[in-house]
Amino acid sequence: MISPKKQNIFIAVALALLFTLFCAASLNFMSFVQQSLWDNAVKHVMESTARAANALQRNAVKDLELLRMLAQDLEQGMSSDEQRIIGKLQTHLSGTGSLAALIFKDGTGYTDTGLAVTLTPEERRLVQGLNKQGGMLPPYRNRGSGRRTLTIYTPVKFPDGREAHLFKGYNVESLYAAYALSFYNNTGFAYVTLPGGEIIMRSLHPASNKTFTSLFDIINGNGNRPEVIEAFRDSLKNGKTGVAVFNDADGENVFCYVPMPDMEGWYLVSIIPNAVIMKEANAIILRTLLLCGLLFAGLLAVFFIYRRLKRGYQREIRALAFTDTLTGIRNFTKFKIDGDALLQAPAAPHYAVLNLDILNFQVVNEVLGYNIGDALLQRLALLLGELARPGALTARVNGDHFVVLLPYDKKQDLTAYCDALLRALNGYARSQAGSYHIELRTGICCAEDGDAATGINDLLDRANIALKAIKAKGAQPWNFYDSGMRVRILREKELEMRMGRALRDGEFQIHIQPKYRLDSLELAGGEALVRWQSPDHGFLPPAEFIPLFEKNRFIIQLDQYVFTAVCRLLRQWLDAGVAPCPLAVNVSRVQFYTLDFVETYIGIKKRYDIPDGLLELEFTESIFIENVELLRTAVQELRQAGFSCAIDDFGAGYSSLNILKDLPVDVLKLDGVFFRSLKSNGRDKVVIQNIVHMAGELQMATVAEGVETLEQVNFLKDTNCDMVQGYVFARPMPAEKFTERLRNSGDTC
Repeated sequence: MISPKKQNIFIAVALALLFTLFCAASLNFMSFVQQSLWDNAVKHVMESTARAANALQRNAVKDLELLRMLAQDLEQGMSSDEQRIIGKLQTHLSGTGSLAALIFKDGTGYTDTGLAVTLTPEERRLVQGLNKQGGMLPPYRNRGSGRRTLTIYTPVKFPDGREAHLFKGYNVESLYAAYALSFYNNTGFAYVTLPGGEIIMRSLHPASNKTFTSLFDIINGNGNRPEVIEAFRDSLKNGKTGVAVFNDADGENVFCYVPMPDMEGWYLVSIIPNAVIMKEANAIILRTLLLCGLLFAGLLAVFFIYRRLKRGYQREIRALAFTDTLTGIRNFTKFKIDGDALLQAPAAPHYAVLNLDILNFQVVNEVLGYNIGDALLQRLALLLGELARPGALTARVNGDHFVVLLPYDKKQDLTAYCDALLRALNGYARSQAGSYHIELRTGICCAEDGDAATGINDLLDRANIALKAIKAKGAQPWNFYDSGMRVRILREKELEMRMGRALRDGEFQIHIQPKYRLDSLELAGGEALVRWQSPDHGFLPPAEFIPLFEKNRFIIQLDQYVFTAVCRLLRQWLDAGVAPCPLAVNVSRVQFYTLDFVETYIGIKKRYDIPDGLLELEFTESIFIENVELLRTAVQELRQAGFSCAIDDFGAGYSSLNILKDLPVDVLKLDGVFFRSLKSNGRDKVVIQNIVHMAGELQMATVAEGVETLEQVNFLKDTNCDMVQGYVFARPMPAEKFTERLRNSGDTC
């Protein structure tokens, strides 16, 4: 037997060996922890630096794109007229918080404030030597403000041959302040440099406010190895991203550098004291050493628990950071990261970005319940992946808004995907909610059609433009992006800027299209229509501005303006002894859904003391379909106040004959779409004959609008239609001309 003394010696030796092994393992572990924490900290700083760099250059690139669109707009004008140029500058660039100007090759020009400028000879030489494609100037000291200024520019060539450049300048300090970084409780800071290390934007951090002009003024000497400095210099010159550690007078610092290729090769360089990064790591190491001295077994347990918890936390954090909690697919952040990686991969296939949302999804939640709504979103997320080709990326942005990065061979593959998605989603909706129909809208931007898009963000922006371009309910459910959409957006923006002033200045004019009785071909009344006569753009057709006004709700003011003008015209006729003619006025669906619509219109009628029977309000059939009960109440109140009410454009959309029996309207207006195929389609004649007969039985007068031929007139007369309206008899005419016709021709209604 082994003596107790020898046993104790053996145990002591064993424990000593185990403890030695444990200490060695612990030291190795602590070194690993230290390195991991350092790597993670640096990775965090690199990611933050990259986001700030991307934001800084994305802002400049977008502004440069805006300048180019404005340049295209100016180039489409007739000349380099001063007032026109200043007006465009004020419309598109004024109030952006930066200086904007247009400078001609001779050194003269204008600012967005309307001031004329003349360049110095040195400045003139600079302008004459600018890049023909546009770009960015290095920061310089503005002779007006005295501040360092960053300027982007793009060329303009007017039809009269004059050449110029559009400029937009930023205050460097303000620009940097918007994107300045700080790390670790404001102990870290950042610079913007040129590839040679020259500092062009300085952090507001006190530690960065020193007299040196280059990064290499910091790191030259101070014990830094020349080969490391040279490697850092080569990285900056070659546009590389990376990390370097250098000593300066204050100690060891970590340099994280990210290039900004879209900003003339600039770099964003973050600097953090290494001691700050290591402070947390050192604290953990100290606590680990203390635990080592307490209990060997306990330390092992803590070590394994720590490793397991660390891995679990990392997985959980990653899941929370990159996964949509409702659907389980990628969130928008992860989508953009993975999307950029796919697009930049060598030999990448054709990709398109699809921007999808469900039309009126809030109705699903309100009518069917949030459980059904959530289930529908989960099913859509599943279908997006199941129906896509391998290599696709899907993500939920928010609410009912989803995005897909989809490889394809031809564009028909994309539309087939959209159609299959809609069919599958409606199949599921029917199984859950009976007859409820889902409408899915999809904006599509193919990488090849993306106007030189440089990444996933650009494609997403263009797909969103295509989504917004899809018209109202009933339109094609998908839409491809094209470059003309940006031009239309600029045009819409310009119209929105002018609409209020145009209304105040009387640019909106009332035209009246006569209506005639078919039995006698005598004047029966007229429909008031609005036309926009702009001093800058000439005549603007209603199709260009009415949909825009319905979208931005300016149509409410325009509708009331037209109705008031019609009441004023009727009063003028009555006061002048002219036999008045009943006039019809259109009511938009936006106007109808205002809370005080009925009270407002009745009040205007009373203000001008218009006799009953002279005013007719036309409602589009879409209003009848959407809310029959609300319309019935409104029609009853309006008829009691002396209005006639009509259903306009009947047959243009989703007409329901069933609603006619429930609504006490006076007039049914048949859309011109019915009459365009009378020659080739006998079924249209049968439909029209029966609608006219049914309307007569319901005591409704019938008006055929859009009538253009005598053949159509004869057919409608045979069907006993009451009135016609169309080019075959008269085009819309100014209200003054219609008044003269009533006064001089002897026409009466």
